[in-house]
Amino acid sequence: MSRFYRALQEASRTIPELAEEPAGGTAVGGDPEIDTAIGAPVFAGLAEALEASSQTGPGDENRPAPAVKSEALSIASPPNGEFGIAAQGVLDRAAPLIPNSIDPAVIESYGRLRAKIMQEQGRKPFRSLMITSPAPEDGKTVTALNLALSLAAVPSYRVLLVDGDLRRGTLGKVLGVGNPPGLGNLLEGSAQLKDVVLKSDDNPIYFMVRGSAAIPPAELLYSPRLIPQFRKMTEYFSMVLVDSPPVNLVADAQLLAAGCDAVLIVARAFATTRKGLQKAVQDLSHFRVIGTVLNRGMRADLYRHYKHY
Repeated sequence: MSRFYRALQEASRTIPELAEEPAGGTAVGGDPEIDTAIGAPVFAGLAEALEASSQTGPGDENRPAPAVKSEALSIASPPNGEFGIAAQGVLDRAAPLIPNSIDPAVIESYGRLRAKIMQEQGRKPFRSLMITSPAPEDGKTVTALNLALSLAAVPSYRVLLVDGDLRRGTLGKVLGVGNPPGLGNLLEGSAQLKDVVLKSDDNPIYFMVRGSAAIPPAELLYSPRLIPQFRKMTEYFSMVLVDSPPVNLVADAQLLAAGCDAVLIVARAFATTRKGLQKAVQDLSHFRVIGTVLNRGMRADLYRHYKHY
């Protein structure tokens, strides 16, 4: 991860007044509970294949892009028809999400992140991916949402986004559905999978909010239902993305990672420290960490030749 650490160090040397504008020029929404806005994310894979494909330099714009397997993985049909209880939600127009972005560089960056995720999925298949960060407000929820929206644009690719933060999850708020029964209710046994998967006409993804279980989150995540339910989700979806709490703050992320096939770590430029990132990686070392995303970096020069598009 030395290259990623160098990126963090380079970001910390940036002139302070420049650091006020995130990559892509996206502004932060006014809600402190929603993760900080994300601009153009930089992905650094821990696997050798991703590490090699992420190297860029002069002339890279003329280099053929690596092949990406775009065909959907085999998924089962829901036993009682299509998943997705109709949810009358409206996407938060102030949230820093792809549908709200006016900067094509941001959309392209998430397209690159999607391609690398699918490359890694093709190299060694996985169907569930937990997205976490060392500390709060690093941008993991926005990263999870935008990655889900980007993956859902792939034909026949069915995506489920799960709010795994049973304490302070904000997915339902961003998607405008409030907090109906969700993951917590599924784990406590008061609801079945078909009862907590939601779908609205306002966005192309399936989603599951944190829910309103009576059992405390710290106890729910030790439920023997967690791993079997996550495995069941992967039977019906091409990809299950789980937005988790910060790994350095509570033990929830490690418990959720046990139910997922892979882990993606989000760090924030000008905020995440090398020590904090090292601790997060160490705590998740027993799981398959496929890479890291550097969030809120400055606008990359990579796009300077494409502004006329």
